[in-house]
Amino acid sequence: MNRFFLYFTCLLAFVFASCKDDDGIGLSIQPDEDFLSTYSARVYCSTGTEKCDSVLAKSDYLYLGQYADDVFGITRAEFMTQIDGRLGDLQIPDMTVSTSNTVSGISTGILNAIDDHYGNIDSIRNGRDVKVDSVVFYVQYSNSYVGDSTALQTIKLYELNKTLPGMNASFSNMKVEDYCDKSVLLGKATYRICGDKTIRIKLDDEYAQNLMDVYVNKTISTQEEFCDLYKGFYISHSFNEGAIITCTSVGLQVYYSFDGDIYTKYDNRDTVVTGRSIAVNGKYINPLVSSFLLTANKGVNQVNLFSHPDLDEKFASLETQPYSYIFTPAGLYANVTIPIADVKDSIVKAVGTGNMSNVMFNAAKFKLPVEKLNWKTYLSKTPSTYLMMIKRDKIVDFFYNNEGPDALESFVAVYDTASSSYSFDIAFAAQQYLKGNEHVFDDMVLLPVTAKSAGNIACYKQSLTTSAIRFHSSDVKNDKKRPSLDFVYTRRQ
Repeated sequence: MNRFFLYFTCLLAFVFASCKDDDGIGLSIQPDEDFLSTYSARVYCSTGTEKCDSVLAKSDYLYLGQYADDVFGITRAEFMTQIDGRLGDLQIPDMTVSTSNTVSGISTGILNAIDDHYGNIDSIRNGRDVKVDSVVFYVQYSNSYVGDSTALQTIKLYELNKTLPGMNASFSNMKVEDYCDKSVLLGKATYRICGDKTIRIKLDDEYAQNLMDVYVNKTISTQEEFCDLYKGFYISHSFNEGAIITCTSVGLQVYYSFDGDIYTKYDNRDTVVTGRSIAVNGKYINPLVSSFLLTANKGVNQVNLFSHPDLDEKFASLETQPYSYIFTPAGLYANVTIPIADVKDSIVKAVGTGNMSNVMFNAAKFKLPVEKLNWKTYLSKTPSTYLMMIKRDKIVDFFYNNEGPDALESFVAVYDTASSSYSFDIAFAAQQYLKGNEHVFDDMVLLPVTAKSAGNIACYKQSLTTSAIRFHSSDVKNDKKRPSLDFVYTRRQ
């Protein structure tokens, strides 16, 4: 008889002999200490409103203008910025011969446009006699603004007399007088938000020529040397309450002309002409005209300045209302009180003091319903996509060091449009409280943040846009609108 067959038959018989109908087999094979009991409960939390004196002025954008809201009052946005004076490989004068749709260089067909006897330019040599035509301080802005686009507003441009501190050390309430005495007014502009999306301030001829000479005479080679000569600019809001714009590009545009030898054709014959010798109908037209940009980019120091001149008065009336508020930038914070001690007390009542070491949180969700703004305002009625809950004394370090939420002292929630609420996962921090860290939820505040992802890593920055969020207080009659903490935990026997 086949030995394998005999072995298999005996094994099968053993299996069938071992099977019994036992309704409790799933539990009977577990050790007593592995029995689990599950509990759930809810407690209500409270929020309050407090003034924020400043925020870290770190941002991808600069903000400019003034807006007045019926509830929060005036928000004024100004900024100070350095200019990046480095040109890289760009030479002055720029004798590059290029197609007409490029930013820099001389168009190949510009002579033909002046006089159709000329062909395209082959090359330009011996650039000389550079003269500045004008220097314009410009502010380009996006469609992202808060306020009335039809209102006229005026800004003024001043020169700084002291170098700005590093951007990471700049706060929105910095004193302008420490860096600008307003003794040098470079210009001003009145504007209305429109399709052009650019505000221009022409600087005077002497200032323009001095700046041009820096590049013609090659008197600088580093950014530090440039900042020694041009420490930066202060852009102030000086007239009317209209809107706050988001500035996407700020800097100086320098226009200049020069002379040079232009190698081209005239009636199909090779020829050389100089730029300032070309005349049409007795009028000299120099085609050797170019420009370059000096921008306020991320490589230089910038400071967003925010102020709320009448917030004290507005805040006094807000304190009497049954709501909590967040108002940005650098306006109001909402503080949070999570009654974690009450949670612990309820667990002790359910499982007994001696069993606390066997308790594990499966879930702990802090839910924060949002109340829509119901007054006449240009502020968005859709709350910020991301909301952070963080210990107050960790705010500066968090944004200064580009940290991420650690689920212990900082948390991020995403706004849920279906429930009009934010939901924070605080299970890990709640577990640490049970283990003895009794200061986990002390002094927590709420603030809107923006998020950018780089691979699997999210970088959060404090929101500097003009916005507001409103919450119900904990004693509102409709308990679905109260801030609440729902938790589920298990106890091992």
